Amino acid sequence: MKLSIPLIFCFQKKKYSMMMILIISLMWMISILMKNMLPTFISMIHYLDFLSTIMISLTILSTLLILMSMNYSNSNFMLTSIMIILIFTFLSSKMFMFYILFELVLIPTLTLISKSGKQPERLQAGMYLIIYTVMASLPLLIGILLLKSNNSMIFLSMSCYYFKFPLIFMLAFLVKMPMFMFHLWLPKAHVEAPLEGSMILAAVLLKLGGYGLIRFMPMLSSSIKSIPLWLISISLMGAFYTSMMCIRQKDLKALIAYSSVAHMGLVLSSILTMNLIATNGSIIMMMAHGLSSAALFFLVNLIYTKFHTRNMLIFKGILNSHPNLTFWWFMFTAVNISAPPSINLISEIFMLMGLISWKTSMIMILASISIMTSSFSIMLYVMISHNNSPILISENVNSKFFLSLFCHLFIILFMVIKLELMIFY
Repeated sequence: MKLSIPLIFCFQKKKYSMMMILIISLMWMISILMKNMLPTFISMIHYLDFLSTIMISLTILSTLLILMSMNYSNSNFMLTSIMIILIFTFLSSKMFMFYILFELVLIPTLTLISKSGKQPERLQAGMYLIIYTVMASLPLLIGILLLKSNNSMIFLSMSCYYFKFPLIFMLAFLVKMPMFMFHLWLPKAHVEAPLEGSMILAAVLLKLGGYGLIRFMPMLSSSIKSIPLWLISISLMGAFYTSMMCIRQKDLKALIAYSSVAHMGLVLSSILTMNLIATNGSIIMMMAHGLSSAALFFLVNLIYTKFHTRNMLIFKGILNSHPNLTFWWFMFTAVNISAPPSINLISEIFMLMGLISWKTSMIMILASISIMTSSFSIMLYVMISHNNSPILISENVNSKFFLSLFCHLFIILFMVIKLELMIFY
């Protein structure tokens, strides 16, 4: 016991040092954004532009908030590894380097799930993660190697090419987002992952698919004239179906995981339209969803540490026992349904404008998706807060955990004020 106190103190010191480094890095990235910079090469294989700056800022910010949310943990090395790999992935200017880092991030993610998870099903979840993502990424590698003969390995020098099978480039990103029908690995990974695993997976790793699609779409624009229509149709129908699945979920982690599939369906549809407004909306939604879903997973973890279950039928009615916790559930379920003044509302308006201008007949399905996503979020809040509580007395939640939730909410609201930082022209 006497030895453990200095060790924990040393850990906390290292943790706060790392947090200071991340804060300084984040301030530097925000200053770059404010200059509205053009693509700038940092080295022969690394460059910064608007999109990579946004994604790196999200990565640093998410890691900082995860560190604030964690107590003493053995997962810091894996978390740091994921952050570093993601930053270099977003900085990559060459396709082959991007592919290597795109796949390399799976190793610490798999280790985090299989080593830090609590249930024996974590091994099955890890297997699903590897099989889905690696098998879908192999066609991308083949496509990149085919492009090598044309000396078109740098993103900025890409021009339009006609590919007979453009889906070989897109499949890896569709699985990573994930698109409906390729989404089975995500609920399993979320349910079995520890807190930091769920937060980093929801905040940044899902956004790799959207980032890759936005990077490759200019090159594929002449090859996918008929593909976007049926891909968008599947994505939107999948978003509606997964929203319906959320209504019947009792496990909180599974519910939030399926809600991520619904939101990513809208993001994918917006990117595939190749409409500037819709693409802007998808980038803002990726940023907003990364913060709001990470906060929801943190709230689920707080519930689990108090009641030792994630089943809504067991711990319903926490308004009586934990009114302060209920307040944060209300705020983030409101953000999840894109209530004003959150940045989620702006992103959803942009995406709906882009999709409706692309195809007016989509109004009905888009309205249905909006209603269903709002329905399960309202149901989630009502179920856990306003029912008769079987637990009348319980220990209060430590107020230090609310600092992380406040930071999540503050950033979501602050982005509305500085919306010009999130829009490219």
